Amino acid sequence: DKQSPYRRNEPIRVTVRFPDDAPAPPADTPVKVLVERFRLRRAGERISELLETQTLTLSRTKSSRANFETLLTRTPDGDYKFSLVSPTVDGPRPTVENRVLPPPGELDRLRMNQSELEQAARESRGKFYTLADAHRLIGDLPSGTRITLNQPRPPWPLWNHALTFLWVLGMLTCEWILRKQRRLL
Repeated sequence: DKQSPYRRNEPIRVTVRFPDDAPAPPADTPVKVLVERFRLRRAGERISELLETQTLTLSRTKSSRANFETLLTRTPDGDYKFSLVSPTVDGPRPTVENRVLPPPGELDRLRMNQSELEQAARESRGKFYTLADAHRLIGDLPSGTRITLNQPRPPWPLWNHALTFLWVLGMLTCEWILRKQRRLL
């Protein structure tokens, strides 16, 4: 129903329309379309690997005598080829090809969105730097104020304590084990 690529799990409406100057198939003749799904071709590839085939039976639409359609709802990503199987027609078999792409991911748009970064810097009362003016960052940092601690004893060096190191190491190990069990690694 459209020429542009579909996205994974987007339904595809398959329609067969017989020309007006030819008779429509009889009511008892099934209209079938063969669907072949191939592995997505990358640039430079000529041959695709056939992953699955499926035959769809189309039903006559109520609005026209010569239109048949169905909805293909399970659409994993791949290159698709649709061919009319039944009824047979004179000449070459009518076919159409389309593509189902995976959903857009974070790697589809790899350029920096400078306007949103500048807006975020304004809202947070910060500044936006590019690589060309990053050398000004250190000079633009405000000087901090020193905070005095009114403690009766010297501060306890928490980050230099052995138990803190063991606790952090234990938490990272637990996370690694849980991810390994859930096959997230």
